[in-house]
Amino acid sequence: MENNKIYIIGSGAIGKALAVFLKLEKKEVVLVRGSVDNLKESNEVISVRDTKNQTFEEIITTTTFSNLKELNGIVLITTKTFANPEIAKKLGNIKGDYSIVLLQNGLNIETPFNAFKNVFRCVLFTTSQIIDNGQVRFKAVTASPVGSINNRNGNLEELVNHIHTEHFAFRPEPNIEHFVWNKAIINCAFNSICPLLEVDNGIFYRNDDVASIARTVIKECVDLSRKIGLQLDKNEIEKSLLLISERADGQLISTYDDIRKKRRTEIESLNLEMARLAESIGEPELVPFTKALGLTVLEKSKLSLLENSN
Repeated sequence: MENNKIYIIGSGAIGKALAVFLKLEKKEVVLVRGSVDNLKESNEVISVRDTKNQTFEEIITTTTFSNLKELNGIVLITTKTFANPEIAKKLGNIKGDYSIVLLQNGLNIETPFNAFKNVFRCVLFTTSQIIDNGQVRFKAVTASPVGSINNRNGNLEELVNHIHTEHFAFRPEPNIEHFVWNKAIINCAFNSICPLLEVDNGIFYRNDDVASIARTVIKECVDLSRKIGLQLDKNEIEKSLLLISERADGQLISTYDDIRKKRRTEIESLNLEMARLAESIGEPELVPFTKALGLTVLEKSKLSLLENSN
């Protein structure tokens, strides 16, 4: 790539952790705040702690969209998925030559970026959380796959090599749709069941009854995927869910954390997007339980936001 600068849009736990790990590997990285604008560029000390209680600290350049006159390099998007339409609009007004990588989970979240020429999706197999002292707590389950959505340059491996780090690992994946769906189904379980039970990610590994609830969600979503021509393995997804649950024991899923902090959730791109897809093919009865969990989380989130506004 002619310009190797990396812009990370989204200064949440994932964005901050990735910025630190990239800077450790001497990459030129800028953290772009996604939810606010018109602030001066500044330098921020960010600290990340991993599962071995190692602490990594770097000074990261932090800015907002108003300061970006041109973009050349790689744009990594780590914001909440509901921000994608606005981010796509802002990027469309900035000159430059860059590839976009969506480091987000969910279905059809790439739609706002259809007009861009080099778009990739990454399925995250990491958990990251900002704890009370502002430090980021980070856990990696395995290397996160990256695949092309709309890439006209054929530079997947080169791109992955540039964003790959020792602690936050990536790998190229030619069949990214398979992983997108597998992870979306897993997240339909995590992001609905954990916040409703108000428990951490390890609950499925620790509790067979709760794991049984997750299996119902998985079955419904796999049945839906087969109706639209995908061949997913229910048993494979169940094993992945338990593995993630075990390795993320004690971590809070993002949706539960958002509700606790009275922020909007991403449930629309998960359970409720599954329900929308089922309705779009005329078979809403395929995912009734998945939809019900999603609607309940949505209402819980709305109540939390209402409390915050009062």
